[in-house]
Amino acid sequence: MSLHVRIATHDDVSAVVTAVGDLLVELDGARPDAPAMEAAAQALIDDRQVGALLVAQADGEIVGVLAASWQIAIHVPGTYALIQDLWVSPDWRGKGVGADLLGALFEFACGQRIARVEVGLPQESFARFDATEKFYLTNGFTPNGPRMKRLLS
Repeated sequence: MSLHVRIATHDDVSAVVTAVGDLLVELDGARPDAPAMEAAAQALIDDRQVGALLVAQADGEIVGVLAASWQIAIHVPGTYALIQDLWVSPDWRGKGVGADLLGALFEFACGQRIARVEVGLPQESFARFDATEKFYLTNGFTPNGPRMKRLLS
């Protein structure tokens, strides 16, 4: 099978929402409201100044998704990419799909004059935490400390 990584289009939104929903279920999270997820995916497709939405496709099927947003920080300094979602179909894990998605993101980000990419790891209680951490380390990431969150609603 031939694998192709490309920028997502509006035709991909439904598959992207399903994939990211599956990712969130796997991470023991709740599946967010589909229309809200669709709106976020469409925003990334429509405005490349806010981020990138990439898909890996094999024989017409989406087998990987990577969503990243552009962040502005004084400490960087400037703009950097933050990977928000990275999902690979269980049948395609270990076959280089994630690395291909990262490579496409790195290339796209460089074209946007972004020189840094960050990612938050899942909670350490996640069953595949060690594999996830190893994946990012193998792809050139270095530890950057834990992230925290607070919901405002």
